[in-house]
Amino acid sequence: MRKFYLIFGFALLTMATPAVAQVSIEAAAPAKVAEEAITFEDKVKQNEVVNEFSNEAKRRAERAAIRKERNKIEFNATLNGSLSNFNSKWQQVNGNANAITGVANMLFTHSFTKGKFTISNKVTAKLGYTSKESELTKSQDEWFISTAPAYKISKEWNFGAIASFRSQFANGFNDKDKHSSSALSPGYLNLSLGFTYNCPVKGFPIKINLSPISMSATYVANQLVYDTFFSAKFSGKTYGDLTPVEQNTAICYGLTPDNYEKSKSRYEGGSSLQINFDRTFGKKGVFRYRTVLYSFYGWINELTQQASHNRELFEHIAPTVRWEHTVDIKATKYFSTQFYFQMFYNKAQIKSVQTQILLGVGLSYNFKNK
Repeated sequence: MRKFYLIFGFALLTMATPAVAQVSIEAAAPAKVAEEAITFEDKVKQNEVVNEFSNEAKRRAERAAIRKERNKIEFNATLNGSLSNFNSKWQQVNGNANAITGVANMLFTHSFTKGKFTISNKVTAKLGYTSKESELTKSQDEWFISTAPAYKISKEWNFGAIASFRSQFANGFNDKDKHSSSALSPGYLNLSLGFTYNCPVKGFPIKINLSPISMSATYVANQLVYDTFFSAKFSGKTYGDLTPVEQNTAICYGLTPDNYEKSKSRYEGGSSLQINFDRTFGKKGVFRYRTVLYSFYGWINELTQQASHNRELFEHIAPTVRWEHTVDIKATKYFSTQFYFQMFYNKAQIKSVQTQILLGVGLSYNFKNK
């Protein structure tokens, strides 16, 4: 009986084992956690490092470069002289006289350009004396200043104005004690408005100014200079003794007694022409040629005179012409030769062409910023 129970129990145990093996337990999957954006807070203070010295130097260099690009400057100064000396025996035989001559020249030009606007300035000066037998005589004396603002309207043409004034430094004499010239006696003022042609060819830098409207003025400020000319023309007379024709006769650098009595000046209206040429030859600028031709015609005054009822006061006005030539030959950096020639015609002064020639050798200094 016991054996039967043992066998039956063993059989039940055998049948229950597969059932247990088929049972499985599944665990639930955890829920998906949402991803959160992670941010970082920068609490470190940022300071930009600036090299103030380097930036200031850079700004100065940039400004200097702009100034040099816009400004063109030239300065030239020369001192020329000559000496002639003869001993007493030479003078006794040939009659020569000892003489020392010195002439100082100065040229300054400046031009400023910004966009289409340009302004050119020029200053020149000449002063020379000759000492002959201890007697000092003026040989050269003139200063000139001009300014020319212009606006570029095309590649070759500008529209603008030119203003210039010319006079001298010291007193000049004829017949030793009679004043023939002085500062602002004479003085010449020229104003013009018109168009300027600039030649685009680099090897031919010519400028031609055409001014339909111009004004020319002559001043004589020194009474002694005027008296010298007046007494030479009307010796023993006063202004009140002169006839209307004499009162309107040009006697002193183109001024009439009537001009001087009223304003010590004479004004003319008309048109003008000016031609400038300035070129340096050679890589080192050994040879330089400059020429300026200026001509003025006072047609407005002529029309006024023609309309006058007094035909005796009318006289045909001829153009005023001034033509200057300067040749510089540079032997070394500080040694040069200069030749200067000027032709001047003003019918109101004298009915002949006036000329002057100057040849000098001496020291020279030149500066250009580019």
